[in-house]
Amino acid sequence: MRKVFLPASALAVFFTVLLLNLYLLHSEISGFYFSVVSEETKRVESIIEGTVAGGGDPVEAISAYLETSPLLVGATFVLEGREVVIPGSRIGPEYYRKTVKIEPFTFHLYFDFSHLKEFNKHIYLVLSSFLAFTFAFVFITVLLAKRYFEEKLLYEREKSINLAIHSLLHEVKNKLNTFNLILYRLGQNLNDPYVEKLKKEVEKLGRYLEETADIKRPVVLNKKKVNVKDLILETIEGFSDLLEAKGIKTDVKLSECLLSVDPEKISSAIVDIVKNAVEALEGEREKRLKIEGKRKGRFYVIFVMDNGKKLKDKDKIFLPYYSTKKGGFGLGLYNAKRIVKAHGGKLNAYIKGGWTTFEIKLPI
Repeated sequence: MRKVFLPASALAVFFTVLLLNLYLLHSEISGFYFSVVSEETKRVESIIEGTVAGGGDPVEAISAYLETSPLLVGATFVLEGREVVIPGSRIGPEYYRKTVKIEPFTFHLYFDFSHLKEFNKHIYLVLSSFLAFTFAFVFITVLLAKRYFEEKLLYEREKSINLAIHSLLHEVKNKLNTFNLILYRLGQNLNDPYVEKLKKEVEKLGRYLEETADIKRPVVLNKKKVNVKDLILETIEGFSDLLEAKGIKTDVKLSECLLSVDPEKISSAIVDIVKNAVEALEGEREKRLKIEGKRKGRFYVIFVMDNGKKLKDKDKIFLPYYSTKKGGFGLGLYNAKRIVKAHGGKLNAYIKGGWTTFEIKLPI
């Protein structure tokens, strides 16, 4: 917090000092103008009094003075309720007016304050520019501070999750070693195809754990030519019991297409996306899941759609450690995006026609 407080305090002090200086400068210049006008008024008053005392025409005297005065631009006199403009005068609301009474006359003197107004404009311009700069500076500072704290929070969360993951991986690896030993012994005593199948699944899980131990590590692909329709159907088959138990109606429409992909990785990405869709349907009265796949130009596009309409922070959902679920690690969708990207494809999420859609584009 100090990193934000110190520059903000310095800016506040600087802004206060600048405001004070501008105010004092404005007051000083205004005071100077008014003192000059006061002196000029006394001079005009003395000219009128001297002219009247000498039996001259005060109107003519002021008219002559108007030609030489730098500030006095006009004058009128009131006599018996009638106001008369002195020749050579400029009269208007933009001029500053002072009244002088010398019996039997009342004179209204008009002074040009345009220089003071121009100066005030410059002060306001400087103040407005500085205010705009200040607001921009504060806005940028707040954005940077927000980003700093978000990154710091993410870093702390990443450290905690990494520690939890590595701790979990360590325990899971130990258990997998035990499973391998048990399966080895079972394989010697039993000739059951399920034992072999279980061995393969444990091997897959072991490789997956090795690869995801460090999520910063690039995805290594073991590509094969596969019929993507069969791959997707096989992956979805693993969800059949879960989908039935949760009452989710599933509609699958897939076109056949041969793709050069890592089948295990693509299957893993689809699993993460389907799991996300299943979780999004929690609490919905009608639960529907649609999975479609078809060829579009140079790509085979897979759509995983649910009617949950839950897609918060779609710009963040693919970030590591970002999760909207309580206790979630935020690695599922991140992992799916990494896999699709490693294949030269794209993974996007959006809501269209009431369906939350995850779109996987894989190059053919």
